Amino acid sequence: MSIAVQLDLLLLENQLPFFVLEKLFHITVDKILGRPPNCFFLYVVSYFSNMTMSLKHKSITTNGTNCCSPNEYLISLFGNRMNSENEGGAAPKKYYHFLHILHDHCLPLDIPEGKYYSEKMPSASDLDYAGVKFVAGTEQDLFKVNFTDAQSCFGRYFRRAHFEIPPLSLNDSTELFLRNLIAFEQCCHGVSCYFTSYAFLMDMLVNSTKDVEVLQKAGIIQNYLGADQDASDLFIKICNEIVIKKFFFAETCKQATKYSKRYWPATVAHVKRQYFPNPWTFIAFCVVFIAFGMEIIQFVHSFFK
Repeated sequence: MSIAVQLDLLLLENQLPFFVLEKLFHITVDKILGRPPNCFFLYVVSYFSNMTMSLKHKSITTNGTNCCSPNEYLISLFGNRMNSENEGGAAPKKYYHFLHILHDHCLPLDIPEGKYYSEKMPSASDLDYAGVKFVAGTEQDLFKVNFTDAQSCFGRYFRRAHFEIPPLSLNDSTELFLRNLIAFEQCCHGVSCYFTSYAFLMDMLVNSTKDVEVLQKAGIIQNYLGADQDASDLFIKICNEIVIKKFFFAETCKQATKYSKRYWPATVAHVKRQYFPNPWTFIAFCVVFIAFGMEIIQFVHSFFK
């Protein structure tokens, strides 16, 4: 029952004005428990903590006093966001409703400038075939996506580019959480479309179950939905009929697309996949090559002897 209530409270159409709920809280529970002024904000974050797409658990305190949270730990996606915002005596931010709180709580502190992007980036399996190596990020920031090319001339030919994406756990509440935050960004003026950008990025990367397999193997996707097809359908359908004007991962996608069009990385990746699927085949090739070289040297030596 409690899970069903949480899911209903996340729906955009069920949102109530936050100032009304906050007023009710202050004249009832707040007076009874005698908690700090910002307690209701932390209480809301804690209540939805098991649904937010977080990486680590971190206890949050206010003025050394624990908030009246229903859980022992609160989830902080990018550090103590509220404390950093309130440094220097700044006034607390005004929120529209629960969904606005969760949206703001999940955003990184440093939001880059969004750009218009219309080019189609290859899927995860196509990038993998072109020589791109997907790596699970270690940052707490869910949106910390980076594409790293080889730095040296020698590395450009023999080292794979890295596409770093923080891990994402897919469960029964992930789609609902994402869809409602995207809907909130689409209908509310002035709200950063970060979740929409993230959904577009994953939509471009995932076009089939093969793409899900590549991302799962890299540890980027942790699929608790069951079949790979369910995870694939989630990303394929989530951006239907959605328009985005500012894409926050435009530069990263441009770099990945440009790298996938290079001839040499794709050729090296094809040779490795076709002829050296595992380290043992490569070792066997090296042994045979060395033996063949020694035979040639011995033949030449005996010929001119």
